[in-house]
Amino acid sequence: MQTLSPNTPNDQPLVRWQRLDRRLFSWLGAGHCAQPIALAVAKAVARWSWIPLVGLMLIVGYGQGAGLWVVAQCLLAAGLVQLASKRLSRRIGFGRPFTAGLSPNYLQHSPRSGFPSTHATVMGTIFGFMLLQLPLSPVLAGMAATMLATGWARVYAGAHFPLDVLAGMALGSFCGAIFAAVLLE
Repeated sequence: MQTLSPNTPNDQPLVRWQRLDRRLFSWLGAGHCAQPIALAVAKAVARWSWIPLVGLMLIVGYGQGAGLWVVAQCLLAAGLVQLASKRLSRRIGFGRPFTAGLSPNYLQHSPRSGFPSTHATVMGTIFGFMLLQLPLSPVLAGMAATMLATGWARVYAGAHFPLDVLAGMALGSFCGAIFAAVLLE
């Protein structure tokens, strides 16, 4: 994992980023003092939030008239972005809260780098893709709520820093919108 030195002038923005991320994590993450109910909820959401997301996508495919072909294209885009996000994360090499000793590894996650969050990137891709299909839809609001809940859960459980999640959501939403614009024309 890459460590940042405050003595290198070129690293100053990264050191500030890391300080901000740690402050946000101390506010949002469970750290070493997890509340049992909140941790149980976070673990369940972190592991199972894909189920309501898939359900919402099926509503889009059947109930909203977008069709299963649009859902399939969205899932293809999300898969491609997932692969790219994992490669980007390995290249950047920023650690996770539990690897920095800020939290136990509540999710039993691998210690590979976590910026950007691949979960957030994939969910952001689905959200960005469907945003062009379903502007102002209650289904889209459900997708956004699922994405935000998953982001909170992964931060609370120590798998990610908050900026890992925010960057993943932003990157994924942008990529999803680009894919939708290209594929759905």
